[in-house]
Amino acid sequence: MHIGIIPDGNRRYMKKKGIPKLKDSYEVGISKFYDVIDWCTELGVNELTAYALSTENLRNRGKLEIKTLLTLFSSQALIMLDSDRIHGNHIRIRICGDREYLKTEGGEFGKRLLKNFEKLEEATEDYKGMVLNFAIAYGGRQEIVQAVRKALDAGLEINEENIRKNLWVPGYPELIIRTSERRLSNFLTWQSAYSEICFVDKLWQEFEREDLVHVLDDYRSRERRFGK
Repeated sequence: MHIGIIPDGNRRYMKKKGIPKLKDSYEVGISKFYDVIDWCTELGVNELTAYALSTENLRNRGKLEIKTLLTLFSSQALIMLDSDRIHGNHIRIRICGDREYLKTEGGEFGKRLLKNFEKLEEATEDYKGMVLNFAIAYGGRQEIVQAVRKALDAGLEINEENIRKNLWVPGYPELIIRTSERRLSNFLTWQSAYSEICFVDKLWQEFEREDLVHVLDDYRSRERRFGK
């Protein structure tokens, strides 16, 4: 089963809890994400795509916030590189997004993040456990455009299969979960055509294992008709 997750609510959690620094709120969110990795592994999820940083975030957020995020993600890549949680469960890490845009808009911080994550990709590329996709410098519309360009450059016919093969995230998620908001925000635009969508009315940091179990139970109770 492939799940997409949009973890939203960091700044609202900061305000709600009176946390003085955005960095501290994001660190709570990162800790929660590690929990979600464990829960997904336990519950039989074989692919997880997390919306970590959109192209719109890179373009529209303040420089200090972007620096904070890129620095945090970069350091987490190095932590994951030596993590028993990753290597013990044979989790394969993939970066899905516009790498050139990340380097251009993120500057030195973006380049460092990409370098560290590419080390993580290389270290886990042969693992056969859960696939963990980090959507960084990612936008669903941008993904479709680049997929079409790559297909054309390769001399391929423009059809659904050739576009799919050139997407940053080639797998189609059965389920997409978003916390605290009720929209997809340019996430997996192509892939989500027949995904089940679940909006959880909690901030990301407040998301618990019982919420994931409830969402999975709800998904399994639905009849997926695919136009029939």
